[in-house]
Amino acid sequence: MAGSRVVGRRLLALDGLRGLAAVAIVIHHAWMFSAHGMTLADRALDELRLGVTLFFVLSGYLLYGPFVAAALDRRAQPSRRRYALKRAARILPAYWLVLIGAFALTTAVHHPMRVEASQLPLFFVFAQNQVEAVRGQLDPPLWSLAVEASFYVLLPVVAIAVARLGRDRRSQLLLVAALGAAGLLCCALGTALHWPRTVTDSLLTTLPLFACGMAVAVATHGRSLSARSGTLLALAGLPLILAGAAIESAAGLQAGALRLLVSDFPAAAGFALVVAALVATPLRARPLLAAPVLFAGTISYGLYLWHFPVIYGLHAAHLWPSPPIPAMALALALTFVPATVSWFVLEQPVLRWAHQRRRRASAPSASPLRRDSRRAAALPG
Repeated sequence: MAGSRVVGRRLLALDGLRGLAAVAIVIHHAWMFSAHGMTLADRALDELRLGVTLFFVLSGYLLYGPFVAAALDRRAQPSRRRYALKRAARILPAYWLVLIGAFALTTAVHHPMRVEASQLPLFFVFAQNQVEAVRGQLDPPLWSLAVEASFYVLLPVVAIAVARLGRDRRSQLLLVAALGAAGLLCCALGTALHWPRTVTDSLLTTLPLFACGMAVAVATHGRSLSARSGTLLALAGLPLILAGAAIESAAGLQAGALRLLVSDFPAAAGFALVVAALVATPLRARPLLAAPVLFAGTISYGLYLWHFPVIYGLHAAHLWPSPPIPAMALALALTFVPATVSWFVLEQPVLRWAHQRRRRASAPSASPLRRDSRRAAALPG
């Protein structure tokens, strides 16, 4: 039981990390809508965009973890059906709701980011990044949700190879390295061949960011390191994060394959080291466990989904403050309202429903023979 409590605290720390990432992105976008220069503070606020990179690293670790853990422990792989149900329940209802809300708002105020009703289905199926006419429209941060959805689809396919490799941790790491290398190659080709954003805003070039988190899942499973090792891992990660931010800021890189290659990937590697420090060592992370930070982590999905419509609404109502600090504070405070409502009224109930469905689906049959068959099928070898 003590071990379970330790693992729980470490996963809570990741919730806190997710909350900080969501808050960073809201502040970053509010800053973009404000009058600003390019002072050192402005450059730092611009690099809060790396919160998206942290999201990808966390997704790679958390979603890949159960598949690779089953292989390393010689257990049956997680059910693909339950995996699909949980992923759909987690992202679709709130995502579809914000699409409808953003569409209604931008249409009502004739916002330049509005789309036609006939184009809305592209967003519902996560195809907006690959269609130039709607790319970056309606609710621009949702581009990353399309990439996430692609990763969700790829993961059960990769899990087939994971199961075949079994307990060979080195081979498991090589598999992740191959995925990351394939993504880096796509970044290099995209830069050299000037691939359009409809290609680079996809899993092809962002896969290395997920792979950093996936590598942590492989390397840390079943391992416990010292607090000193945790400190060293975190200290090693910080320069990589700062280097990724500094490269983008110094070179003035635009979004695309080159920025992913030389800026986002080093930052992702740094974030991966921090995640490893949190999950594999007894490193204390009290700031990440503070109640406000954990609450931001709980509603982080809603914060990410709703902050752009909030900013749109403030501008349409002529309530946007001119100074950047009040603007950032107002946008963040108001975004907590729909994000909190979304969590308690929609996201949490749907997740509970999905959990109950999974429990019923995995409940043992009344037939002893079928129960014995299921137990035998779950045994290794």
